[in-house]
Amino acid sequence: MTNASASASRRAWFRSPAFVLPAALAVVVALPMSVTHFAEADPAADTATQVPGNPAESPAAPDQSPNPAAENLPPGPPQPGGPATTQKQNTNNDLSSGLSSAFGSSSPFNYLEEGDVPVRTPIKTDYPKIDGLPDGVSVVRQEWLSSHRVALFLQSKVMPAEPIQVQLLLARDWYSHPNQTFPTLWMLDGLRATDEDSGWTLHTNIAQFMADKNVTVVLPVGGTASFYTDWDKPDNGKHYMWESFLTNELPAVLAKGYRANDDRAIVGLSMGGTAAVNLAEHRPDLFNFVGSFSGYLDTTSAGMATAIDRAVNEEGFHAENMWGPAGSQRWIDNDPKLGIEALRGKTVYVSAGSGRDDFGTPGSVADAQANEAGKMLEVLSRMTSETFARRADAIPDVHLVTQFRPSGVHAWPYWQFEITQAWPYIADSLGLAKADRASDCEPQGAIGELTASGLWGACINNEYDVPGGKAQDFRGGQAFWSAETGAHVLIGRIGARYNELGGPASWLGFPTTGELATPDGVGRYVHFTGGSIYWTPTTGAWEVPKDMFDAWGTKGYETGVLGYPVAEPKLLEGAWIQQFQGGYVIRRADDKVFVSQGLIARKYGEMKATASKLGAPTSNEIAIGGGAVQHFEHGHIYWSPVTGAHAVFDGAIFDHWGTTGFEKGDFGWPTSDLEPIPAGGLKQTFEHGVISQVNGKIVEQRRR
Repeated sequence: MTNASASASRRAWFRSPAFVLPAALAVVVALPMSVTHFAEADPAADTATQVPGNPAESPAAPDQSPNPAAENLPPGPPQPGGPATTQKQNTNNDLSSGLSSAFGSSSPFNYLEEGDVPVRTPIKTDYPKIDGLPDGVSVVRQEWLSSHRVALFLQSKVMPAEPIQVQLLLARDWYSHPNQTFPTLWMLDGLRATDEDSGWTLHTNIAQFMADKNVTVVLPVGGTASFYTDWDKPDNGKHYMWESFLTNELPAVLAKGYRANDDRAIVGLSMGGTAAVNLAEHRPDLFNFVGSFSGYLDTTSAGMATAIDRAVNEEGFHAENMWGPAGSQRWIDNDPKLGIEALRGKTVYVSAGSGRDDFGTPGSVADAQANEAGKMLEVLSRMTSETFARRADAIPDVHLVTQFRPSGVHAWPYWQFEITQAWPYIADSLGLAKADRASDCEPQGAIGELTASGLWGACINNEYDVPGGKAQDFRGGQAFWSAETGAHVLIGRIGARYNELGGPASWLGFPTTGELATPDGVGRYVHFTGGSIYWTPTTGAWEVPKDMFDAWGTKGYETGVLGYPVAEPKLLEGAWIQQFQGGYVIRRADDKVFVSQGLIARKYGEMKATASKLGAPTSNEIAIGGGAVQHFEHGHIYWSPVTGAHAVFDGAIFDHWGTTGFEKGDFGWPTSDLEPIPAGGLKQTFEHGVISQVNGKIVEQRRR
């Protein structure tokens, strides 16, 4: 074939409709969680024990430790959580299904259609205030997805329409070295990037691979078909300004709020590979290393603008709105092969497969047979990457590393493999010491004995000091030891919640058990010197102080009327109150603890509980003929299956009702709360009449 005919053939091939990106792959990494509150039921089912209802409003959040004997210690961020497993720890150290840690890790590759990205329930959401950010930039919220994974939602000045999500996989020593700053590895997604999660965490084991490395991974989320660039015009309801966001706004957020230093590497796949090289060329001051995995590194040769336009068309966008007409200056400025001189002094890693499907052959990383689009797209990335490499070879001081594979297609298993191959070069460019490139550790002493079975995976650091004892992190959990309690391993959501509260420095103290199954088989729990943490898939993980735990126990723990905790203890008007599925446990200022349950609890919650005029309880619920009553500092709540739950405040009306025999007397049960009289005074309605207080006098209205 002559050069002219070959060129014509390639131009026709570029115009082929096959040049669209394949359907996004995904891995189910988490199951959605919700909080179960009071369930409606028939209040007549039991005349003495009420059926739970739902409080209208939860009490306000606490501002100090719920342990009356503890100092007011600041809560710590979450520390290492649990493994991707369906196993549990018990007293025999065997494993069975149902760990709290089963929610929130990657698993073998599965293909998902677009829109099937699972939604993770965060362990915790908070709202940091970070000083020194560029004008118009702020952290709207941060959601902790695991102990080392946090989703930031950032307000951007250049893309202000809605918060932009950036996820971080925190460096290995984030907790054990709280004053250290860390290099960052930025990882860009492909053309079908979703707004829910990064493809790197959906489709690869990047979280596990980076767990023992002292680098924070930065994962921008979203940017479908954006090429992570600044678009000339809005398109498809969006005006992308990703390059300005990534280069002018994000670095300050990471440095000021998340302990990032100035050593950065950036990699991307497919569209993200193109973008990574462009960003590094446009801002060589920001990055030490750039890597392209199956990227399109030639955007201006014949047919490439059409191919890129066809690709973004699949997602409802148009390339002319991105960089203008084909051949214009912005296309030239965003052609990776034309800006290589800016990469002098940097390591540039370029890889691509050949387009040959090697599924089923020895040594292949493929998990499924390739489709035709995956083959052809990889051929395109290979051709453009080779063009880029030939030019880079001719430019002095560009440290080019090429990996042009004899097989491989445009699919996630190959990019997962490629990041492992690029890692040594990334580590070199970031100046990482040997100890920061991977774990070099050995469990010892009591922790070593406990973890010798390997149930929690390999260690990722050596034992380190915590207040009152020792701790060590493993791929599958975190071990804690004190002389009083011995060694125990915490995992999953319970482990993350414990460390979010401050770990051993918190009022919980050290664990006295590992994670155990509840008798009903639904939940998991861990006991600590100062309390317990209970978890279920629907309620999440919540701490219960020891004295409140004991009060909960009088009602049968999780199998009783209260069910599981659904919130943390909260300080409200001098009393600590904790909500459960079926009521509240309340610790008064004098440290006496009471329980409010069922429809009385629902009524109490509607009145704002201890912040109401009733105040704190002075008794538990008391069964009385035909119903129940609970006494409070300034009144009472009465309930019967016929009349429901109503508050009667201490005062003249209550006293007069008492002279008639309370609920057993002539007036019967209350059927309303205390009401103001428009002309002045107060009244309360009962089954058989109304008692009013007018001008300081009691007035009866009886009816039969």
